[in-house]
Amino acid sequence: MRTLHCSLMIAAGLLLAAGPAAAEKKWQGQVLHAPVLGENFAGAKVLLGPITGRCSRDFGGLLRQDLLAHGVAVVSERELTAVAAEHHLEVTIPPSGGAAELARALGPADVISADITRCQALPREPMLGNGLPATHISRTEGHFLASLRVADLATGEELATLPLSADPAKQNEAQTGAPEYPAPPDLIDIATRQAIGQARRLYSQWKEDQELVFMDDKECNLRQSWDLLKAGDYSGLLRTARANAESCHGGPKTAAAAWYDLGIADMLLQNYDGALSAFDKSRKLHEIRETAGLVDWCRRNKALADALPRQVLAWARVEPKTNISTAEVQTGIIFDNDLVVRLVHGNVVDEDIVSMIRTQPNRFVLNPDELAKLHDAGVPEAIVKAMLARK
Repeated sequence: MRTLHCSLMIAAGLLLAAGPAAAEKKWQGQVLHAPVLGENFAGAKVLLGPITGRCSRDFGGLLRQDLLAHGVAVVSERELTAVAAEHHLEVTIPPSGGAAELARALGPADVISADITRCQALPREPMLGNGLPATHISRTEGHFLASLRVADLATGEELATLPLSADPAKQNEAQTGAPEYPAPPDLIDIATRQAIGQARRLYSQWKEDQELVFMDDKECNLRQSWDLLKAGDYSGLLRTARANAESCHGGPKTAAAAWYDLGIADMLLQNYDGALSAFDKSRKLHEIRETAGLVDWCRRNKALADALPRQVLAWARVEPKTNISTAEVQTGIIFDNDLVVRLVHGNVVDEDIVSMIRTQPNRFVLNPDELAKLHDAGVPEAIVKAMLARK
């Protein structure tokens, strides 16, 4: 059984509010959750299984596109048919569940299926808004309700289930007479795409707002670290926090706070080994109540980061079958700064990373601040140059 992981990491965000004590402040930012399936997709392929109910065709097509756009290796019907013929297997299309023989032929694979119980758009009764003259309002509401299921192809074991629910609405307004209603197909499309966004939690990182405690003691220059965090200067924060921790000669509580802040800085730059080391030194000096939860986040995200290089390398090295077009085996991996950092931290050799940067689409951000973050995260110069060459 491949283990299910739902992991978290702290990401860049908005700031601040006064903390409960002089030595603490609350940083209002975003918690970046790792995909619910985590390591389950590491090196695995995905088959789209039965998708039933209204809008199943549109939902299935959008789901396939979104999986590919987020670097998930989706097996096409043509590829599935070719593998079945090569190994003399009887395979239903779409796959209907556990199939040990097919799994042996394909390698690690998961089946994603969905049961759509509601997909519709309904006009509301005409409404009048406030004020004079009254505004006439025609409102259309969309509704999408489904359950998404992921199972291991070989065993049929359920890996995850995820409810999907979306209820968008649009309205037209007019001062004279009832305006035309927003088109129901438009609302169905919006609802379906919102459901895809929810499904993305299975295979892509997702964010939510959350507070994080940060230490800002006057001693050991911790107040400057807090100012850098508020300003969003995470590269400067890392350098200052490291210097503070290594030079702090205050009492155990202050020294622990300095190492704790360094752990936060490392987390912001996805250096989980560094964060774990800093938190460990902090806990040996003094136990800060938030540390245990942050250590858990780091460990789980490190496991995901370690799995990602295997996943990306497996997809990037896919060899086209002689009877399958190259376009059908494109993985859809889209490189960004974070992915490059995770590949570096996952000990993928520089040459492999450079090769993938040269051949895969990207969304690199390479302004001076982001280049400084890449440097602080330990990205080699040869890789940075390859990124710059693709912009």
